[in-house]
Amino acid sequence: MKTRKVLISFAAFAAFAMFILLQQSCTKEDENKNNPVFSVKLIDAPSAYDSVNVEIIGMEAKIDSGWITISIENPGVYNLLSFTNGNSLALINDTIMNPCTISELRLILGDNNTVVENGISYELKTPSGQTSGYKVKMDSQQLIAGGVYYLVIDFNTQKSVHKTGNGIYMLKPVVTGHMETSIGSIFGVISPADGAFYVEATTATDTSGTYINQITGQFIISAVIPGTYNVKFVANEGHLDKVVSDVTVTLGQTTQMGTITIE
Repeated sequence: MKTRKVLISFAAFAAFAMFILLQQSCTKEDENKNNPVFSVKLIDAPSAYDSVNVEIIGMEAKIDSGWITISIENPGVYNLLSFTNGNSLALINDTIMNPCTISELRLILGDNNTVVENGISYELKTPSGQTSGYKVKMDSQQLIAGGVYYLVIDFNTQKSVHKTGNGIYMLKPVVTGHMETSIGSIFGVISPADGAFYVEATTATDTSGTYINQITGQFIISAVIPGTYNVKFVANEGHLDKVVSDVTVTLGQTTQMGTITIE
């Protein structure tokens, strides 16, 4: 009889303990559902090189007063020139964060970096002392409960690759970051599709551009700061350059330019 009482007491204790664990588990899941969700994608401005291959291995974020490491989706070597005209590389996808303020990001690169110019591949050397990563220039961003945040970082290869006097190529990354809700984009189609190869939007303070798809004639200039731009189309041989003035880019919107005829 005494033994039975002990067994019943133990069973009751086990059931109570299981109830507490389930309650804690549900609370944790509910808290996660309310936590901010953070994603990062990378794009690139076109450059004159055939390809710029960079080994991306990680990312660090300054959260409040300390640094944390954020795992990226697919570490590896990527040709940055592949991520133009609307294409992008997902670095971080839907990562649940605690509410915080991100004041700085660092992109961590490996040593397997090359640039191809006129069909010849050259090693891209990185300056000494850069093992801590490369700063992404961005405004501080508060991540609040329930928020969904998409950061677009622009790796400007034209400004990042430097050729020295003795023929050595140096990689000094120039990388900027903008929340997707604080930028816009410009989309359009040229006719004929091979009338121009490059499109560039400029203001007194900002320049963004991309190559035009030579088969469809489509283009999209991503990560454009809101403002009013002159959009220039650089023509292929046999056609004339064209400038369209007063193209307005609005916060969080894609400006539709429609079909632009290239003479």
